[in-house]
This record gives sequence, structure tokens and C-alpha cells, in this order.
Amino acid sequence: MNKTDALTFLRAQQPLPDDDQLTQDLIDAYDAARRLFLAAPDHAALPLFLRSFGKGDGWGVYPLVEDVFHACDRSDTVAAIREALEDPTLPGGSRYWVTQLAAAFADPTLRAGLALSLRSERPDTREAAEMALEMLDQHAAR
Repeated sequence: MNKTDALTFLRAQQPLPDDDQLTQDLIDAYDAARRLFLAAPDHAALPLFLRSFGKGDGWGVYPLVEDVFHACDRSDTVAAIREALEDPTLPGGSRYWVTQLAAAFADPTLRAGLALSLRSERPDTREAAEMALEMLDQHAAR
């Protein structure tokens, strides 16, 4: 898989199917894209990853995607997270994982989007938003 293939694949998976609908081939291709952008970071992949999460944990691959964001420029990462968080149409699975990422990249510009996550129907997303806001408050206190 090269960069063009990976971006094309991610564009087609907005979002991936929920865990109970995933196939091994699909999650293997997703993981290959993740590994490619971990080795060769590209900010163009960030919004695609943020909208790729289906419900569940992607058979254990979704938590690993955070490393792709750490490999990229922090300002690009925060901007992509902010844009996704502030999108009221962001699917539930994606909102959960993007909210989780917000805790790892605490930045005051994420507050408005985290407020949307606090109003989620999903308790796990609300809990992740509370945690992200706590991280943000701790970061601000330093």
C-alpha cells in the first residue's frame, strides 16, 4: 500500500463498519494505512482517520491510531481534532474516538467541540469528554 492507495482507502471508509460488520481484509487494510502514516506522517490523513472510526474498537486497531496523530505536527493534529469535534454530524463511533484523542492533545480550542461530546447520547462519549476536559484543565493549570 502506498500513500495514494492509503488515502483512497480511508476516503472510502468514512466510517468503517461497526465491529460486528468488519472483515479481516478490511481491518488489515486499515491497519496497513495506519502503519504507513505512522512511518511517513501526512496531515492529509488526519481528518480521514478521525472520521473512519465505526462503533467498537476496530478489533483493537482504533486505539493504535493515536500514534499516527503523535507522529504529526501538533498544530495540525489539534486543528483536525477541533474540526471533527465541532462537526455535529460526526458519527457516534468517530465522536467517541475523537473525544478520546482530545484528552491526549489537550488544547483550549477543543472546548467547544468537547461540549458537543458532553451532550452525546452515548455514556462512554460523555465520560471521555469529561476526562478530556479534566486533562485540559490540568494542562491550563501548569
